[in-house]
Order: sequence, then structure tokens, then C-alpha cells
Amino acid sequence: MTDSSLFWRRADATDADALRRLHQRAYAALAERIGREPEPMAADWSQVLATASVWCIESDRCLMAALVLRAEADAMFIWSVAVDPCLQRQGIGRQLLDFAEEEALRRGAGQIRLYTHEKFTENIRLYKSIGYLVSWVETTEQRTLVHMRKHLGGRQATDSPDPVPV
Repeated sequence: MTDSSLFWRRADATDADALRRLHQRAYAALAERIGREPEPMAADWSQVLATASVWCIESDRCLMAALVLRAEADAMFIWSVAVDPCLQRQGIGRQLLDFAEEEALRRGAGQIRLYTHEKFTENIRLYKSIGYLVSWVETTEQRTLVHMRKHLGGRQATDSPDPVPV
């Protein structure tokens, strides 16, 4: 599948079921690794669509990737990046992250934030490679999340030493 066969668009309420199925496929291997479903797998997608900006990539009318953004007072928050397993490791996730930064800048956000599970070390490595820094690590009984941020517009963030081994 080539990039030219992929079509970007804003998701709408009619996409709720397709988004649920996409996230089930995209996060299945990660769920096995942590022994539970990541939040986007169990989400009420009608509610997500009503409260967030959701962008999709489709091919032949089938959702292949999605990005969920939430505007915050001083940042854009990436709630989910999902890519169908048949397209993973082809740069689609990176395109979604680049788009998130463009959208954040367009909306006047000075930084972009996200979090990921500590066991998703490949995601942490990717985020670090494109300028994200660890902000803090949140540990609960169920999970440990690595919160990360990236300052936009040429400003550089400063951070304490990275507590996550990668």
C-alpha cells in the first residue's frame, strides 16, 4: 500500500464503530504485553468523538490509522495514535505525530503532551528520537505511565534525568 492510496480526513460520529475496531487491532499486541486493555481499546468512541479532535487515515473506505487530540490550556494532548498492524513500521505513526505538532502550532499551543505505558519502550524511544522529553512517571496499582512533552516553535524543554530505562 502506498501513501497515495491513503486518504486523510476528520472523523465524525459515524466512525465510532470503525475507530473501536481499529484500536482493537492496533493495540492488541500491546494489551498482551501489559495484561490489560489500554484505555483506547475500551473507550466509548461516541464520547471520544464528541470531546476530542479525531483524524483518520483510510484506504478503500477502511480506517487504517487514527489520531486523537485534546486541546488543553497550554498544550495539545495526544490521547491516542493507532495504526492498523498491516501498516505499522511504515512511518504512518510518525506522520500522525508530525500532523499533531502542526495542528498544535496551528491552534497556538506551545507544547504537545502524551503518555505511554512504561513497557512500550519502542514508543518511548520513538518519542525521544523526535524531541519528546520525560516529564514525570505516574505509578498506580494497575500501571506505570511515562508522561512526555515536546516544546514547539523552536523552544527546547529541560527535564530531570530520565527515570525510564530504554
